[in-house]
Amino acid sequence: MNILIKNGRVIDPANNRDEICDVFISDWKIQEVGQNITWNFEREIDATGKIVTPGFIDMQVHLREPGREDQETIETGCKAALAGWVTSIVCMPNVKPTADNQTVIEYILSKAQKLDLARVYPTGAITKWLGWKEIAEMNELKNTWAIAVTDDGLDVQDESILRRAMQYAKNCDILLMSHCETNTLTDLWVMHEGWVSTQMWVPWVPAITEDMAVYKNILLAEDTGARLHLLHNSTAGAMRAIREAKARGNSNITAEATFQHFSLTDEACLEYNTNAKMYPPLRSQKHIDAVIDAINDDTIDAFTTDHAPHTQPDKLMAFEDAPNGFVWLETSLAVANTYLVETGKVELSKVIQKMTSGPANILGINAWTLSEWAPADIAIYDPEQEWIVDENKFFSKGKNTPYSGMKLTGKVTHTLVGGVVKFENDTITI
Repeated sequence: MNILIKNGRVIDPANNRDEICDVFISDWKIQEVGQNITWNFEREIDATGKIVTPGFIDMQVHLREPGREDQETIETGCKAALAGWVTSIVCMPNVKPTADNQTVIEYILSKAQKLDLARVYPTGAITKWLGWKEIAEMNELKNTWAIAVTDDGLDVQDESILRRAMQYAKNCDILLMSHCETNTLTDLWVMHEGWVSTQMWVPWVPAITEDMAVYKNILLAEDTGARLHLLHNSTAGAMRAIREAKARGNSNITAEATFQHFSLTDEACLEYNTNAKMYPPLRSQKHIDAVIDAINDDTIDAFTTDHAPHTQPDKLMAFEDAPNGFVWLETSLAVANTYLVETGKVELSKVIQKMTSGPANILGINAWTLSEWAPADIAIYDPEQEWIVDENKFFSKGKNTPYSGMKLTGKVTHTLVGGVVKFENDTITI
């Protein structure tokens, strides 16, 4: 179908474009971006007063399938993604069975292709069964189209195994994404060490556990020459370590921040709110300020959600026993718009860059620009529309969000993948 998106504010960081213009789509690709386009079209989308951007590429999503379909499925996760400006998903390997072999990777790809909703890029595990002791067959994983390897949720604690894994990753030319924590400092932890944890009288974890692990991963990556992406960085010390590595000119090291770590402090955990319990834990304002500074000076390359759905009974457990994580796919854009753009802390163009060309460049995928002949993965949103978060309206099976009942600004109206409108005005259209 030929589609003309008319009169939107087109923001495309890859091409330094920010102007009111039209976008013409045909044969699943962008054919032209410009003023007063006159091509023949079958459908017109009036984007007056709205923002038109490439779709968000989310580098860290837990789809749970196979193995925990009670928490999420590839179908519900992809629908949630489309409702939240996300057109491409990188899914984590901690499913059951673990995605440490080609069979699981092939299953995820096959299921996603049949559904034909969002684009899904599976990752493989660094170690078999996420057990830290035996390195997975990285070349097999890459040849089965795993886009990266990671033990996300767990850090490879043995430095000799991690170093060898980085050497293999370099030889296979595959990205290694690392969750950073020093587990000798995290025993029985529940939340960030600070005033709030003291008030709640629960076990805490010091920020330095992340700092030390980030330094470890950076040093090993510099030693081996591996491409390293640091997941969900949340501390001032981590920002300092990454900034220093980049100052040394190491272009093989990239880093992300999650939406929770620039929008919420550990005070969200007060009253033992299990929907705010996650890992890395929510930090104090000092760390949030450091993350925002790192976004602005490009120490942080990308935003991710770390979307982590859980069943309601699991989150209704005691605070110390409840699982970590909460759902993000349907609120990510609005949170970034509300907490960064509306407050004047980060420019809108930079926010969009961290959600589009930033992750695309790290992953090496061609779905991040509104250039002519690029895949027409596009999102349209109303930057001024206010809405109340109602988890009962989520497409995700997960309802565990600390934003329940909050007012956010910025609402997705249309999401296109490959030139096909797949989400429109709160409805999945395919």
